Amino acid sequence: MILSKNTELGEFDVIGTQPHVQKVWAEIEKSLPKYWAKFVAAQPAAPASRLASHFGGKQAPNSSAVLQAFATAVQKYEKLAPKYRDFFDPDAMEEFADSPASFKSHLAKEVPVIAGTLNQRRPELQEWQQDFRKAKANDLLTVFSNIMDFKEDWAATKSEAVFSKFDSREEFGLDDLDSDETMTLSSVIGMGIKSIVLFNLDPRIFPQRARTDLYGLYFLSGMQDFGLASESSEFLMINDREPASNGSLIMEHNFWYPYGLFSTYTIRIFRWLDEQVRTLGGALDTKVRYVYVSHFLSAVCAEHAEHMKVMRAHDRFGNPS
Repeated sequence: MILSKNTELGEFDVIGTQPHVQKVWAEIEKSLPKYWAKFVAAQPAAPASRLASHFGGKQAPNSSAVLQAFATAVQKYEKLAPKYRDFFDPDAMEEFADSPASFKSHLAKEVPVIAGTLNQRRPELQEWQQDFRKAKANDLLTVFSNIMDFKEDWAATKSEAVFSKFDSREEFGLDDLDSDETMTLSSVIGMGIKSIVLFNLDPRIFPQRARTDLYGLYFLSGMQDFGLASESSEFLMINDREPASNGSLIMEHNFWYPYGLFSTYTIRIFRWLDEQVRTLGGALDTKVRYVYVSHFLSAVCAEHAEHMKVMRAHDRFGNPS
């Protein structure tokens, strides 16, 4: 999509239609075996005995390295996720209710996605850093409190038996996370940050919609535009307002990509990955389903390192929101 024209071209309506989704998924599904083969080939050998605590079933020949890669991804996730769970614990949020200033201060120091972005010294992040520092503490507390309330209400009806069968944006019912102004703080807290927080609270039902996740879908979809009027990918946002110093246009990830639609593609990818792992004698744990998906999408991006350098104008990184 084109940043200056994404609304007037009506492409956000197009990408959610069933015929369009079918075309995009057909291309992703066609690409998955190729990237899976590369993913398997890239894994170093690992002793199968280390995997017993992560996967069920017998180990097929040559399976241990792949299963170890996924197990390691979960271990890495579990080192960071407790920081989010502790901070957004209901009791902790209740204590913050009387002290918005304390909430903002701790948010900036203890929540990795916020702290990490604030501590980066890249010029292109300065505007976001300034906006965060200017943001009213009470607004930040209100937005995150509303997100946590939404999470609890939404998750309450999403048992695994129900959730595992979801296959469309409408079934996920996550559009409010994108559009509800009470769960967004303009230029500060957008869907990128929200999805990372939710992913670290419950990766069974909330995928991480970060940069490499969207870029991964871009590559899996064959870098095609599927007939969009802008002749660009729905997973990208071409920044024609702020070109690089050499005049080239920077291809950001689409920071407005609908979360429910993103969830549709990622749960399908999980199902596909789970089928491959089962042929190796293992099984993926649905409690951390989106950890596997995010890890695989990062591996897809790694196959396109040179593409990403060009797309990102070598040294630019986008607003985390």
